[in-house]
Amino acid sequence: MSFDREAGGWFKTEGSGELTACGETLAVVRKKALLRILARRDAERANIHVTDADVQATSEQFRRNFGFADDKDLASWIEHQGLTDAAYTRAMHDFTVVRLLEEAYAEEINQLVPDHIAISTARLRQA
Repeated sequence: MSFDREAGGWFKTEGSGELTACGETLAVVRKKALLRILARRDAERANIHVTDADVQATSEQFRRNFGFADDKDLASWIEHQGLTDAAYTRAMHDFTVVRLLEEAYAEEINQLVPDHIAISTARLRQA
C-alpha cells in the first residue's frame, strides 16, 4: 500500500505494530476513515443536514481541544501537516456528521458498548 503524502512518516514501538504520525496504527486510522465515509452516507439517507454554523462550532471545539489559539496558529499547523483548507474543512464537516449521528444513535450505541468492550478484551490475552 502506498500513500502520496506521509505526515511525519512511520515509527515502531515494541508490540504495537507500525504507528502513524498521529500515534495510531494504520488499521485504526483506516477504520476512522471508514466511519467518516459511512457517516456521510447515513446522514444523506437520514436527511441530516449540517450547517456552516455546525461545522464552525466543530472547528472551534477542535481548536480549543488542541490549543490553536488563533487563526495564524491553525493555518501554520495546517500548512505544516500538508493539509489544504478544503481537506481541513471536509474533516470538520465529517466530524460534525459523526457527532450528530452519535447523538441520533446514542441509545443503540449504549446498548452495544458493554459487549464491544468485552469482545475487545481478547486482544489483552497473551499469545
